[in-house]
Amino acid sequence: MFIGSRRAILIAAIGAIVAFIVLFPAIPDLLRGGSTLRDVTISIDNIAVENSSIVNNSIPIKVTFEILNGDVKTLSTSKIEYSVSANNTHLGDGILSYEDVPPNGRPQLYPNSPTTVQSTFLLTRSSSNSELFDKIHSDNFVANSTEWNVNGTAQIDSAFTIYPVEFNSKLG
Repeated sequence: MFIGSRRAILIAAIGAIVAFIVLFPAIPDLLRGGSTLRDVTISIDNIAVENSSIVNNSIPIKVTFEILNGDVKTLSTSKIEYSVSANNTHLGDGILSYEDVPPNGRPQLYPNSPTTVQSTFLLTRSSSNSELFDKIHSDNFVANSTEWNVNGTAQIDSAFTIYPVEFNSKLG
């Protein structure tokens, strides 16, 4: 026989040790239970109109998110999908994606430390937002005097798990 009982036991023991070493970082995620992260909060830090000149009948708006990681370990984010409203008028939807970036290049969310990320979405004129579109395009528009509301979902990544975190934040 090619593999004797002693060799089979040795191979099984080495396999168990290798499996433990590989899966050890996932144990806290498995013990956490559930599929939500309660210690991560996302809010809006700033909203700014980047350039008031209309290009292709659209205006770029920069949204700055502040992500606070209240967990004890470093996390990252791979995607934030959001919807922007101003003065109770829906302006549009945006997405900030790092899915094509390797995990070590994504924004790191360090414990008890705020992280800011920025996303730009194009505000396009529609029948429902034409009045607000014209107001934003005018030279006397002040972003701070507008009530902004941003809500959406962020994907927060830990070692082996992706947690969806919903948020709703107001500014102004």
